[in-house]
Amino acid sequence: MKYVLVTGGVVSGLGKGVTASSIGVLLKNCGFRVTAIKIDPYLNMDAGTMSPFEHGEVFVLDDGGEADLDLGNYERFMDITLAKDNNLTTGKIYSYVIERERRGDYLGKTVQVVPHITDAIQDWIHRVANLPVDGQLGAPDVCVIELGGTVGDIESMPFIEALRQFQFRVGPDNLCNVHVSLVPVIGVVGEQKTKPT
Repeated sequence: MKYVLVTGGVVSGLGKGVTASSIGVLLKNCGFRVTAIKIDPYLNMDAGTMSPFEHGEVFVLDDGGEADLDLGNYERFMDITLAKDNNLTTGKIYSYVIERERRGDYLGKTVQVVPHITDAIQDWIHRVANLPVDGQLGAPDVCVIELGGTVGDIESMPFIEALRQFQFRVGPDNLCNVHVSLVPVIGVVGEQKTKPT
């Protein structure tokens, strides 16, 4: 399995979703089987109860999952059928880890962001990336992962750390990072500037 991680810097709304969808289409047209995961670092379980004025439209998946509209773009661009687990949120991860803690799965250990939350994120990505989404049997070849928001958001930090660790789990040849950034042209000078990003 190969992974393509799409992140964004400085400003949200730069087109990470369209970039991730486009990468997926290009890979699919090269003969690869592709899947996608959208990470939304908000505490909500899903986008179902969020105001469309604040977050945008909700996309309802075939299994009833209410997700970020990017999942709809992934489905249309890549001609795949995603499920609610293809949308990972902080709420889902913390709920999962807390349920395990209450069951005693951690054997009395102090449950922490590192390693428990970061491990749960990596396990979720690995599990969902291997589910077929194109009507064929077997795991896809490539998983495109979009990390919502910007890399500087405090909400994203556990996911960024989990993805940093993930490269060691899957091997450096199996994870590629695509960073989408604002490159403004500054007024009268007419020069492109790339800092900060």
